[in-house]
Formats: sequence, structure tokens, C-alpha cells
Amino acid sequence: MNIRYAFILAVTTGLFLIGCTTTDEGTRNERHVDRLMRHHDWPLIQQIAKKEVKNRETSWPDRADYVPAEHKNKIWTVAAMTGTPNGDAERTVVLTIGHDGKVLAYKRYWKQEPVEVFPDTR
Repeated sequence: MNIRYAFILAVTTGLFLIGCTTTDEGTRNERHVDRLMRHHDWPLIQQIAKKEVKNRETSWPDRADYVPAEHKNKIWTVAAMTGTPNGDAERTVVLTIGHDGKVLAYKRYWKQEPVEVFPDTR
């Protein structure tokens, strides 16, 4: 093997190893959400979020997604999302739920823009 091929092999191997050990933000976020979904309180928090969104939103589909975003100091942040058939999120609700099950905050978004004036259906 001549020196040129050895150099190319060494550079390629080095780049491959750097790529394998580098974690990007998407991978970190995915691991974070997976960890939150495995938390023993998540099923209860998810049920509370589903019930609250169903009570407040008109024509909310049964097939909405509920994703935990954060769990810190006994407070959960949950995003409830519905979308279009091509996968775009249209309606999003972000809830803050206390460890005791009380909904502390409720914020609506339409196509990633906050909805300030929207009648509460309760």
C-alpha cells in the first residue's frame, strides 16, 4: 500500500469515527423525549393533558399526538398537536401541568403562531 492510499484511508476512518461520536441536537432531543415518555408519571400526565385539551378545544381529533417537552421541579410541559395528512402541525396546544395534576398554563398555537384572542370553550 502506498502512502497516498494510507493517508486517504486514515482520513476517511477519522471522519467516520468523528461522525459516529458526534451527537446533534435532534438526537439529544429525541433521547430527552424518550426518557420523559418512560417516566412513571407520564401516562397520568398524558391523560390529564388529553382531558384538558378535549374540554377546551372544539373539533379536536381523537388521533392527536401528546409529547412531553420538559419535566422539571415537579412541573411537566406537554405539547398536544394535530396536523394535516402531509405531516405539518397545524394546531398545537402547550400545557404546563403540575405534579399534582393541576393545569397551570394553557397556550394555543395555529401554524406555529400564538393565538392570543381565542374564546375559551369552558
